[in-house]
Amino acid sequence: MLFIAVFVFGLCWALYTQHAWEDYYITYRAAKNLATGHGLTFTVGERVHSFTSPLGVLLPALSSLLTGNSSDDAALWIFRLLSLSAYAGAGIILWSVVRRLYGPGLAAGLMIALFAIDTKIVDYSTNGQETGFLLLFLSWALYAIIASPARQSLHLGLAWAGLMWTRPDSCVYIAALGVGAWMFAPFEGAGGRIGFLKNALLAAIIAALLYLPWVCWAWNYYGTPVPHTVTAKGLFHDPVTMSGMLKAAWDFPKAITLRADMLATTYMPPYSANTGWPVLFIKSTYWIALICMAVWVVPGIRRATRLASFVFCAGEFYLTTFVGFPVPWYIPACTLFSLVVICGLIGQASEHFRAPSQSGPAGPGRRILRLAVGAMALFFVAGSLAITLLAAHQLRLQQRIIERGEREVIGLWLRDHAESPRDSVFLEPLGYIGFYSQLKMLDYPGLCAPEVVAVRKRFDARNYPDCWSVLITELAPTWLVLRDYEADAIRHQRPELLSEFYALVKIFDVKPQVNAIPFIMGRGYLLNDAYFEVYHRKNLPKQASGKLVGEMKLISAPMFEVNKSWSGRAYDDSDSHLVANAPSELIIRKPRGVKWISGRFGIFPGAYEHPRDATDGADFYVYMSATAASGRHELFHRFLNPRDVAGDRGLQTFSVELPVSATGMIEFVITPGPKGNDAYDWTYWSNLLFEYPRQARP
Repeated sequence: MLFIAVFVFGLCWALYTQHAWEDYYITYRAAKNLATGHGLTFTVGERVHSFTSPLGVLLPALSSLLTGNSSDDAALWIFRLLSLSAYAGAGIILWSVVRRLYGPGLAAGLMIALFAIDTKIVDYSTNGQETGFLLLFLSWALYAIIASPARQSLHLGLAWAGLMWTRPDSCVYIAALGVGAWMFAPFEGAGGRIGFLKNALLAAIIAALLYLPWVCWAWNYYGTPVPHTVTAKGLFHDPVTMSGMLKAAWDFPKAITLRADMLATTYMPPYSANTGWPVLFIKSTYWIALICMAVWVVPGIRRATRLASFVFCAGEFYLTTFVGFPVPWYIPACTLFSLVVICGLIGQASEHFRAPSQSGPAGPGRRILRLAVGAMALFFVAGSLAITLLAAHQLRLQQRIIERGEREVIGLWLRDHAESPRDSVFLEPLGYIGFYSQLKMLDYPGLCAPEVVAVRKRFDARNYPDCWSVLITELAPTWLVLRDYEADAIRHQRPELLSEFYALVKIFDVKPQVNAIPFIMGRGYLLNDAYFEVYHRKNLPKQASGKLVGEMKLISAPMFEVNKSWSGRAYDDSDSHLVANAPSELIIRKPRGVKWISGRFGIFPGAYEHPRDATDGADFYVYMSATAASGRHELFHRFLNPRDVAGDRGLQTFSVELPVSATGMIEFVITPGPKGNDAYDWTYWSNLLFEYPRQARP
């Protein structure tokens, strides 16, 4: 009956909200490609490991097959029903664990109630994510440790294998459970620490054998067992080292106070810390989570509760240190263990005040304390249910207005207006737009696009969205889909990029619809994705020079392999100047297919406005060489003396045709004037372009 009750609650949530998470459609595009015979990859013909969870992609592929690949909505509902079964199964296992510890009373009822109605647990178990299965296997592993059933190693091995098949970063929770079980042993029938270590070792072998087939297949198919999503997200952090881990552990107490949003989101809806939810909610959930995280160091608390607290603490350390942002689908695993802590504390308090005690209060005082414990349990349920009901209203509107009413529409519009399926789209929200457009996606941070990851590595591009101008300049996508603040960041970094090289062709704006709704808790969550601008790359022929240019690629400072100037490294300023004070030398590799190079150059006005303290001029050169070390061929030279020659002031232009050679190095050199005096030689380049003949570049 409890299983059915939890299942039905989740089903009602799914029917009411209809919520399908953005990332489901990232995975489902690869799943449907597999189901239709095109291979397990995001873009047909490219073997890219664009998903994280093996189960999360294989089960949707099976769901699509069960519909005859005829209905994407039906496939989602089949997957939802499977996930709902796992979600309800996890709830029953947790209920049985707490019931085993504290009997069929307050704590067990509280456990299944809090688990079932938690916003993120029920949402991510029904919106297309693999969370229901993750929670099922985590609950099973916890049961195997606390209940110590016969063949404990088999239970643990199957649960751990399920976790790895569900999400590979589950190894964090596997390790935390193992270490915690050893620390807080003995549990019932476990045979002490030595007995548990033996069982855990055998379980690890079972889990490794069961997970090995996927590792071998992925290694063979993709060339690496590491998901490309992990590679892309890993660029946000420095490489993991032992010293770095020790420092992170030392800084962790400070980190959880500075990043209160991470803990506060434990019991709150996605992105609630900065989208308009009441501060009282945020602060209350933060302190509850903080207490739960610290319980494992408190003596006198039951071992099972301290174990759950330890795993919760380890999970928060992982999220704070390596994820660094309250990404909502990572959090339900931590929420599960924190709920076990809450129910364990309630159960132990209820048990203490129920039994006679020589040291504790007696008579009416004991009854009052028991009532207080019951009231606290009721408070937790009422608060969680209120948050969940408010979130259901929010996510129902999110699905109708944002997901179906805008992002799906953008994807269909791109599909209808693209010149060919090879058109590329640069954007951040990959799911709906990527699935419904079926175009080549160049997403940030590069979940499905090795090209993006390669450019990010080359230019150390980490800061969203400030690094986008560099990525767009290098990748030259056909389309850009930008939120308003993303477009503003690009204009700030390179103002000409969205005016000279791209044209704004369509605006999708549902902000008026969102703002017209009288009440939405967390309205900012919807408004974040309520406005998008779509840009199309320009093809600009230059009849004046007789060139027919099919495509141009802007050159920016991070692209140079050699970057030297008098003031250090040349850099891009906010006015589109490549500041390279003389003497300076910039060397870049010539891309294949480039026929011309053009740009502007000059000396800043402040260098010649005061004749007594002014530049005596500078020489600007462009060279071509086979390699950086070989002899060079002069392509362009111009001497500027703006102090004495009015025509040398302001922006100057150049355009040269490159040699036919397929490869080589292009050098931009600025030297001081004839006397070698570099005083006030405040020189710059601007709008340097590689230009391709029309249709010469794939």
